[in-house]
Amino acid sequence: MDNTGKKSRKFQVCNGYLLEFEQLARVLSFLAENSELKKVSRDALVEGTGLANRQIESLVSVGAAMGLIRPGNQVLTPAGRVVAKHDVFIEARGTLEWCHYIGSGSHRNLIWYEIFNTILPNEPAMTADGWMAFLRGTLAGQYTDRTIGKHLRQEVRFVADAYLNRNFRKLGVLHETSDGKLYRRRVAEITPKIMTAMIYDFGRRSGAELLQVDALVTQPGAPGAVFAMEPEALRQISEALHRNRWLRYESTHNLDQIRLHTDFSAVDFLTAYYNDEK
Repeated sequence: MDNTGKKSRKFQVCNGYLLEFEQLARVLSFLAENSELKKVSRDALVEGTGLANRQIESLVSVGAAMGLIRPGNQVLTPAGRVVAKHDVFIEARGTLEWCHYIGSGSHRNLIWYEIFNTILPNEPAMTADGWMAFLRGTLAGQYTDRTIGKHLRQEVRFVADAYLNRNFRKLGVLHETSDGKLYRRRVAEITPKIMTAMIYDFGRRSGAELLQVDALVTQPGAPGAVFAMEPEALRQISEALHRNRWLRYESTHNLDQIRLHTDFSAVDFLTAYYNDEK
């Protein structure tokens, strides 16, 4: 596990709650209706949604983990505004692909990130208890026994439940054997405009306008990595995106890289995806 920047990583994302998409929709809707505000108080969210204070705390945290809410002032991010406008219940495949990429690919989301970028790609299939044992050993010495003992089970349960029982199950990225072992399944196709949005987001976050295809499927947090894509599958997708002129795929003269256009952004393609769906 990458131990850099421990203080910036968030151990508790769910705060003991499961991912209730309908309740998250109530928070997103309220924030969208009050989009003129620069900051929304916890009390206002409680009053406006009818949810308990601890539920609001959890839902804001989860929304922030998926890049939809700014946690400091509790307002929608640019991506959050787009999602709240077009798919507030987070049901469309493209929305789920985007939220999975952000949630599992953000280094800040400690347990979520480590499950998809350390355990699933590198370890044999294991049960949720196996995940906890692995993470307990990895985190020993970095957090107190009390912190690990109290919150680790909740966070692991949150991730497993979200992908096996909630909306994220539609993506088919996580599966369970008859004896309870959890494993990932490779995804060969991703909604084109959402994939493009992911690539632009990853490039901008990396501070790069030139990305190697292999890195996009092997580097932790990269779009191809969190969907367990094969390099050849990403190459085929990249060729299609290149034909659409959304990015430039350079594969001649021993090159295997993607060049981003400076005048496009992830939110541009996220917005275009919903416009196409209408």
